[in-house]
Amino acid sequence: MRDFDAVITRDGTVYHLAWANHLQTVAHFGISENVSEWRQDYYEYDIHAPFTEGSGLQPRGIEEPPEAVVRSAERLSERLRNWHMGRDLRSIPEDWGDVVEHVYEVLGPKRTPKYLNGRGGVYFCGILEEVRDRRIHRLLGTARVVRLTGSSCVEQMWGQSRVDEMRDASRIGEMRESARAGRMLDCSQVGMTCMSSSVEEMRGDSRVLVMYGASRVLALFDSALCARACDSTVYTPGKKANKRTILSADKRWKAVKVIQEGEGVLA
Repeated sequence: MRDFDAVITRDGTVYHLAWANHLQTVAHFGISENVSEWRQDYYEYDIHAPFTEGSGLQPRGIEEPPEAVVRSAERLSERLRNWHMGRDLRSIPEDWGDVVEHVYEVLGPKRTPKYLNGRGGVYFCGILEEVRDRRIHRLLGTARVVRLTGSSCVEQMWGQSRVDEMRDASRIGEMRESARAGRMLDCSQVGMTCMSSSVEEMRGDSRVLVMYGASRVLALFDSALCARACDSTVYTPGKKANKRTILSADKRWKAVKVIQEGEGVLA
């Protein structure tokens, strides 16, 4: 998080949507738009790390912010500075996942307290037994999910984070560094593996759409498939695989290779 965007309404209430800009925040929380030429319903707050320059309020030249807005912006700047320096981290709101990610990046895993940030935010340590029908933006550090089920999605995995088992139509967007997935079952899917990340076992109709940079799948079974970026080849142990149907599913795929059950694939 290089900068922090929020919206402050006239009564001093702060609205922030992790990884979103001002307009997305306004739309998400249903805040009345600024339509008047002389009065604002909300004020845009935008401040860059390390959060030391100014109050964060963007000047508009329309109306001076009410005192409640100014005080709220000053308090928010002070809180951001404290978090940036590793102080009072437990007071970070649970749905401000981008702030937690920023703290993790600044302090590193050895100095960051064991803190879990939820509601679709960032998890960088500890264990979640099951995530069902939820969206998580990132798993970092040593965060671990035992079961990812239903329509759940983890957008990115970094560090030594791990998902033990994927079921149903669960998805992982990207796996990087030493991130790992255990068993992929049913119609589970990983969009991309990269940078030494790995999948231990694929079964059912599970899919890894593209593999880069020394990532690997250790064993494939059933009609599971994975695709290497270097040669655009799809690998599957499915003896009755319809190659034309497989290749039509993704324009990046150019060829299909049938391998033995239990065989692995290295990007």
